[in-house]
Amino acid sequence: MRLVLLVALLLAARVVRADTPTDGMGRISVGGTLRLTPNDYFNGKAAEAGRELVADGTTSPFGAGGVASFGYGAFEYFEVAIDLYAAWEAFVLQGLRPFSSTNYGILLGFRVTRYDVLFKGFAPYVGAQTGLSLATVTSPDAPGSERALQPWSVNGGFAWRFTDRLGIFLDVRYLLSRLYVADIAGRNVGGVFVSAGLAIFFPSATERRDTNEVPGFSRPPLQ
Repeated sequence: MRLVLLVALLLAARVVRADTPTDGMGRISVGGTLRLTPNDYFNGKAAEAGRELVADGTTSPFGAGGVASFGYGAFEYFEVAIDLYAAWEAFVLQGLRPFSSTNYGILLGFRVTRYDVLFKGFAPYVGAQTGLSLATVTSPDAPGSERALQPWSVNGGFAWRFTDRLGIFLDVRYLLSRLYVADIAGRNVGGVFVSAGLAIFFPSATERRDTNEVPGFSRPPLQ
């Protein structure tokens, strides 16, 4: 949550350059994800049932995934966001073959952001979303669990726009989502998502009018 607070301070600071308007600006971000999913409660309940977590090289507190994000600047400082995500992890309980845990979802919400903060092209943001997801926890030796859930999410990060159209992003998200695993307990299928990747920007009409042309996307000057 320190990242979210830091971004909020940057957005409120007087050092904001704000040369590029947020409203009318669009962006698509695609990247990979590393997920940390604490499950001390689930692991404790599994141990009470005689199924302790096995650290055999196949169990890790981390999982992998991916994210695709679509944003549009509806107002100054305010961006509507649609985020798609997928995450996977594996774990082993004593006496059972490995479990596979997956979570796919779509989130709808907003981001508070501003372009050209501190220096040209830098755009920090904070946001909140909710939506719909499908979570599964399965093992060949245990009853599977599958359910549609409503996750809740807060996130913060930044995009760095180094050309008119291209940039990179870093996003840290906390996702709240739980799934009950039969005969054991509720398991955290959300956690902390750290994502990074490529961002593609779509300049606003105002910026296109000011520059007349975007490198790589030539167009005649607007009348």
